[in-house]
Amino acid sequence: MTDKSEIDREIELFISDWFWDAKSHQYARELGKFLFQFLDSLEQHGLSEKTIRKHTDNCWLIGTFECKYGYRAKFSPGVVFDSPEADYESEFARKVSDSNYAINSYRSTWRKLYKYTKDLGLIE
Repeated sequence: MTDKSEIDREIELFISDWFWDAKSHQYARELGKFLFQFLDSLEQHGLSEKTIRKHTDNCWLIGTFECKYGYRAKFSPGVVFDSPEADYESEFARKVSDSNYAINSYRSTWRKLYKYTKDLGLIE
């Protein structure tokens, strides 16, 4: 079992490019913690290591785009992941890849995040 300080270090490393001041750091930490909980839930469902890695990479991109383009003052999973339709697709296509495979992978992660958030009862 990983201890809290190790998890905190992993989150800090994961979000290191997402913030620029104390307020944005707090937002990034809350988002990063939620994304780590989501990824843990995928591992508990027995997904392959390759699939987990794909979702981890996409979560990092989702966090990057949300922190840089989301313009939200406070993190709320029910607001950020309120739809199964992927946000920031144009940014993904422009900055990462416009291949159908990559975009479909990104969309798949977003849909799973939406379902996870909904299953937690965080979407109104």
